[in-house]
Amino acid sequence: MKKLLCAVLSGIMVFSTFAVAVPITASAAESQESVSATYGDFEYTLEDDYTCTITKYNGSAANVTIPSTIYGNKVCKIGDWAFSKNLNLKNITLPNSITCIGWAAFHDCTKLEHINIPNSITYIGGGAFEDCAKLEHITIPNSVTYIGDAAFYGCTSLDNIVIPGGAKLSAQTTGSTFAECTNLKSVVIENGVTTIVQAIFENCVNLESVTIPNTVTEIYPLAFMGCTKLKSITIPKSVKTIVKTAGKAMGYYRDSDNNYIKIADFTIKGYKGTAAEEYAKENGFKFIALDVSEPTSVSLNKTSLTSDVGKSYTLTKTVSPSNAVTSYTWSSSNTSVATVDSNGKVTAKKAGTATITVKTSNGKTANCKVTVNLPTPQITSLANTTGGIKISWNKVDGAYGYRLYYKPASGGWKRFKDTTATSFTDSGVVPNKTETYTIRCIDKNGNTISGFNSTGWSKKYTPVAPTISKLDITTGGIKLSWNKIAGVYGYRLYYKPASGGWKRFKDTTATSFTDSGVVPNKTETYTIRCIDKNGNTISGFNSTGWSKKYTPDAPTISKLDITTGGIKLSWNKIAGVYGYRLYYKTSSGGWKRFKDTTATSFTDSGVSPNRTETYTIRCIDKNGKTVSGFNSKGWSKKYTPVAPKITRLSNTSKGVSVTWNKIAGVYGYRLYRKYDGGSWTRVKDTTSTSFTDSGAKKGKKVTYTVRCIDRKGKTVSGFNSKGWSITRK
Repeated sequence: MKKLLCAVLSGIMVFSTFAVAVPITASAAESQESVSATYGDFEYTLEDDYTCTITKYNGSAANVTIPSTIYGNKVCKIGDWAFSKNLNLKNITLPNSITCIGWAAFHDCTKLEHINIPNSITYIGGGAFEDCAKLEHITIPNSVTYIGDAAFYGCTSLDNIVIPGGAKLSAQTTGSTFAECTNLKSVVIENGVTTIVQAIFENCVNLESVTIPNTVTEIYPLAFMGCTKLKSITIPKSVKTIVKTAGKAMGYYRDSDNNYIKIADFTIKGYKGTAAEEYAKENGFKFIALDVSEPTSVSLNKTSLTSDVGKSYTLTKTVSPSNAVTSYTWSSSNTSVATVDSNGKVTAKKAGTATITVKTSNGKTANCKVTVNLPTPQITSLANTTGGIKISWNKVDGAYGYRLYYKPASGGWKRFKDTTATSFTDSGVVPNKTETYTIRCIDKNGNTISGFNSTGWSKKYTPVAPTISKLDITTGGIKLSWNKIAGVYGYRLYYKPASGGWKRFKDTTATSFTDSGVVPNKTETYTIRCIDKNGNTISGFNSTGWSKKYTPDAPTISKLDITTGGIKLSWNKIAGVYGYRLYYKTSSGGWKRFKDTTATSFTDSGVSPNRTETYTIRCIDKNGKTVSGFNSKGWSKKYTPVAPKITRLSNTSKGVSVTWNKIAGVYGYRLYRKYDGGSWTRVKDTTSTSFTDSGAKKGKKVTYTVRCIDRKGKTVSGFNSKGWSITRK
């Protein structure tokens, strides 16, 4: 048969020299099963089944199309090493007749960018596309049933790959089907593949996503070694074995010393009790069981919570779906404000805000904003006082101050006082009205930092009886002073008459009053109560009252004035007395009574010029008995007579009649005259208060003045320098 084939081929070649311009050569021996020949730039063999295998390409073209037939014979195979290390090849088109791509067929075609693999292909040999660094995309058809070792090793531009379900992945030597495909990001292994061979994706450093079907039963060592961006992998229940005798399968990379280093946060998703869980546990990787539900969400029973310092509240979490299995972690954004334990128990530490977070094992979270207030202050006492209702409360540690509220008639609460103290008296009260109060804590900025009692504390304001705080003896009588009572209109004063009981004698809005109706040396007893605008009494009163014996004050001489009549004494009126007794101090010392009077002034005409007079005074009754003390030092005044005043000038037949006022205490008077342009001339010394000047010149304007003199003729007063004038007729 071989011989016959050779003869036929020789005849064809002779004939062909006349049919085509393409040279064809053929050789055969009886021991061979195929015939080698050339077809253009191709070398090929004609197989025993009359199909052609391309065994070599001798051209330099960048774009190459493989013929589907050569001289009527189907081209079914790209032979081993056929295009290996072709540095010109960029694009290659395979016909649908091709069923097999041989071992290393396109090995190290470093410029190859595109190749179509038709649906006729069933076999891709080992190293077929090894180190085709520019091959970006390749589609492996479902017809492929075999992919050899290192078929796509080092295809550093490939970014995704789909491995058809009918393909068997070979690991006759190293496996490494897609190893060192450093740009590969996504891999889909279709249903039907049973084995993930050794080192299939080793050092695919950008691989992020792998889909493994539930037909895979084995994963061999180094399958995903060095895939540093592959943080999670899902392994189906069908995987019975993850082989570990020759190295780690996944979740590691190797350093320059070939040490295994774990990939941080690597997670295996699989099923409980399977090889996936076993591998995860053995290597300390996070394992998520797919046969129990993962949480899709988690929620808390409260999204906000307000609590007082020192109090606790346990948050309740709810996971969805309800059968999800997960662990939880609890955390607080500010543990100085609020802490949370592993059971969700929140404990308030200090005033402020914090966010409590619950987190599931797959990262689902729920939050609750916690506002921590200081403990609510408690009003401990409401007391009616003279100032109003006194509110007292407990001190709250950590509070800067407190804010007081009262409840108005319209309802709600109205703020009325901020204070740092722990008590305050509300003076804005109304008698017989019930006031309701509440309180809360504030910080330095006036922000409220505690809750408050929404019911509040109530007290009916009943004014307390006023207290007479002082009974003073004054010149006007007994002065009563008492404390102000909050909220009242005024006060009613009572005195106790000799017959007993109480007698009203004064209504006033003031807090003091002087009782002028007193009697010297008599004890007066008083009480007082509050009244409203209508004069109704609105408080009790002290039934005992307050008493004071009225001993009149010693009068005070308020003025000593020099007058024409002498020294005028003035003094204050003293309530309740009949009159006053005046005393002067004699030259021998001591006091001498010189006048009893009911008035409050008296002019002492018994004075002497240039002599100092000293006076004192005391009160007397109708019987002339003294009823007060007196000032033992007295009040003094030197008596300097005032200048007399000429009261009348008239012409008479005898001359000019001059009249002046009498000056107390002087011996006599000296009269002077002058004419226009002249000086004063002494006219007459006299003890009288008038004189007729017969020596005045007729028809002349004459001016007079006068001064006081003593017995010796010495002047003892001044004089009016202008004088008083008249024309002598």
